[in-house]
This record gives sequence, C-alpha cells and structure tokens, in this order.
Amino acid sequence: QNVLVERGYQEAITYSFVPSDIEGLLAPDQEQIKLSNPISEELSIMRSTLWSGLIPALDKNVKRQQSRVRLFESGLTFIKSSNASALPEQRKKLAGVITGALYTEQWNETSRDVDFYDIKGDVEALLAEASAQKFEFVKADHNSLHPGQSAKILSNGKQVGVFGALHPSLEKKLSLDQQVFVFELDLDSMSEKRIPEYTGLSPYPSVRRDLALQVNESVEYGRIASLLKNLEINELVDTLIFDVYSGENVELGQKSLALGLIFQDFSRTLEEAEISGFVEKIITTLENEMGAVLRQ
Repeated sequence: QNVLVERGYQEAITYSFVPSDIEGLLAPDQEQIKLSNPISEELSIMRSTLWSGLIPALDKNVKRQQSRVRLFESGLTFIKSSNASALPEQRKKLAGVITGALYTEQWNETSRDVDFYDIKGDVEALLAEASAQKFEFVKADHNSLHPGQSAKILSNGKQVGVFGALHPSLEKKLSLDQQVFVFELDLDSMSEKRIPEYTGLSPYPSVRRDLALQVNESVEYGRIASLLKNLEINELVDTLIFDVYSGENVELGQKSLALGLIFQDFSRTLEEAEISGFVEKIITTLENEMGAVLRQ
C-alpha cells in the first residue's frame, strides 16, 4: 500500500454496507446479500466489490471541486454462499479508483488526464512490490468496464484481479462527471511475498534485434511474452513492443507488431552467429504457435 501512497493515492475507509442500486450496477452478476436490520435504506446490501464505496467517495470529491482524485481501500467483500444456510463467503481485497489529471498543477510539466496505461502502471508497481507470483494481463470481458480499456490479471491461470476504465454507460448511470479508472485485487490469492535480493549487472554489452511481424488482431503481447519465456533462452533478457499498426498494406483482420529483442550474457560478449540462431528459433516459434508472418 506504500506504493500507492507514493503514487499520490489516499486511503479511504467506506462502509461494508452499500446501496442496492449501486451494487446492482457494479456487480450485476452477483446475488445481493440483504441485511435483515440495516442501519438505513441506503446501507442495506453487503458489498461484493470495494468499488461500491470507493466510486461514490470519488464522485463526492469531484462534485466538491476536487477534480484530481486517487483513492484506495483494503477490506472484506461478501459473496453469497451456494449453501443457503451458510454464512457469506468473505474475500479480502484491495481496490483503487482514479480520475482527473495525471499530475498536480505545476509550472514545469504539461498535465493530461489519466488513461488506461496509468492505472495499469499503478497495478504493475503494486504487484511487483507485493508478491513473488508471476502475473499475466489478458483482455477482460467485464460488465462494469470499458470493453476496449480493461484487463484481467491471471496468476497460474487463475484470475486474481481486474482493472480498466469504467464502462461509459455505467458512468452515465452513476452521473459521473469525469472518466474513471479502477482496479481490484484479490489479496487472498496473492499470498506469496517478494523478498528483495541483489542481482548483479552484466559487464558485457547487450545486443538488440527488431522484428516486424504480422499477426491476427486478437493476438495479445502477453501471449507473445509467454511463448518467448517458454523457449528458455537465458540470453534473452528483455522484450518489448514498440509499434502497432493496422491499415494500409496490412491484411484485413491482421495487425503489424514491431518486436524488440534484447540479448545479453553475464560471462561473455555474444557472437553474431549465436544471436542469429536465437532469432531464428524465436521466429519459427511465433510462426508455428500463432501464425505470425515476418514482414520485410
């Protein structure tokens, strides 16, 4: 949570009981757990997501002239048990909401509104600090989130979180004045803690090779990264996508990716023949596994 504070978030503590209409909008697939003796009509449902408290808190700040808001909360959520006589299932979660400018007002930096990649960066920093697990980001299909700006977080094939922009129709129903980005992580599924350890730097130069690939529009970078990792090329120390293009000179339903490959050894300078062999192995794997075509 210190990571979030360093990134400008402030901790919020909201009620575990929320209005039925907000819970219904944010978690339409969850059967609501109604209190038999609620504090008030507005606090009659046990929350299944921390967003049910955080989003109204964000909105209240915006409507009081605080246009840049960053809030997080950790706490319990409640899911109705399949056994009617059993108590609700409790899940400990960590969630955050952001809206407004990326930076506070200042003279030496041009500000802009936060976007999908800003919330993704916050989540990545949080995961890197908090856990030793390996995570994969995959395009999400979530009722509350924008279909083109959302992702789910997987660990060993199991979903442990989700993040993205609120769905435009949901923002309208909630009368939100600004675009809002959210995340929520299941802390019970993230028990492996990372212990910092020293890693030496190689004294030998790195070598970069770039590939231009044509792939299906549905192919995600996470799948490419996973394939490359499974090749177990120890000398491949980093990969990146530095350009994505679709349109003229690219087949319909396809996209062009510019893939950067960084090679380096800790004991010697790599030779050109070795690097060429690694690149050939990578190209063959991408062609066979996902139908990638090398563009000239």
